[in-house]
Amino acid sequence: MKLGLKPAESSAQNGANRGYSPGDTLRSGDLLDERFAITEVLSTGGMATIFKARDLREGQEPVVLKVPHKQVELDQNLFDRFQREETIGLRLDHPYVLKILPFHGVKSRPYIVMEHLRGVTLFHLLRNFRLFPESDALAIASLLCEALEYFHDFGVIHRDLKPENIMICFDGTIRIMDFGIAQFSESRRLTFIGFAPGTPHYMAPERVNGRRGDARTDIYGLGAILYEMLTGTIAFSHEDIDIIMGSRVTSDPVAPRKLNPKISPQAEEIVLRAMERNPARRYQSAAEFKADLDAPEKVPLTGRCHRLRPTTKWRRYLRHSRKILLWCCVPLVVQILAFFAIWHHYAKK
Repeated sequence: MKLGLKPAESSAQNGANRGYSPGDTLRSGDLLDERFAITEVLSTGGMATIFKARDLREGQEPVVLKVPHKQVELDQNLFDRFQREETIGLRLDHPYVLKILPFHGVKSRPYIVMEHLRGVTLFHLLRNFRLFPESDALAIASLLCEALEYFHDFGVIHRDLKPENIMICFDGTIRIMDFGIAQFSESRRLTFIGFAPGTPHYMAPERVNGRRGDARTDIYGLGAILYEMLTGTIAFSHEDIDIIMGSRVTSDPVAPRKLNPKISPQAEEIVLRAMERNPARRYQSAAEFKADLDAPEKVPLTGRCHRLRPTTKWRRYLRHSRKILLWCCVPLVVQILAFFAIWHHYAKK
């Protein structure tokens, strides 16, 4: 299926000039491991800098290098996440999954070699166009389901689906990227930093609760992306992360047709089923999800849109009240402990 995008001047992993400065000594013009000639910086983020390079051993073919920042190398949890992306990526081979290229030899420093793509991220398209025509949104979600079906059959759960991790290529194909917090279904639980990693705006309720998740976790993430493509709005959008996380567990998103009446009732039904809080009520597989995306006219309407639980003001107030109560109790407890310490000291005398 072709999406019909036309080439633009932006590069595949566009996003340079985001306010970061590429560091860690690599610069355009450098030669890495006597093989990769760095030509430009494509983007820099919190974990790594992305470079475009020419592979001198493979006919000057363009490749992309993902080089972690020094602070990532020094943080064992973050560095494990970086290495996991390469380990999982090397085992995957699907036209809609970003190819991680093998490197035979000793690297002078950690980095990942990836295929070079020409296109833009779904994040970029959403920020520029916001609303997608329903047919295009369903078509993109259908292609993503193909990739997810491959992931899940292979025993991999992505767990961080979001527009930034989806590339829409100029040849009409897509790529899912970034396997940093992906998990083999049979592997042991990862060591988390504070709470389950992921992006709050697309995180499934079970992940918010700290569970590792399964294939239905990715289905929820894709449902949240489809919701945004159809409505132009991020579900549970709020400036307070605690409210976003709490709402995912206790509430349902606003019915899509309330935000965009042009959406068909069938498309609304598909989105809301994918975003059910209870995994047992979602699509149970990517193949089942794709079947409805490819034939929305056959989707039966169950009235999900009338049974949604909104995020009420009193729930928000309660969450804020707990914070206020916590900050009030801490100094009070300190004062009580200080009083008993002083009383105990003088009681001995």
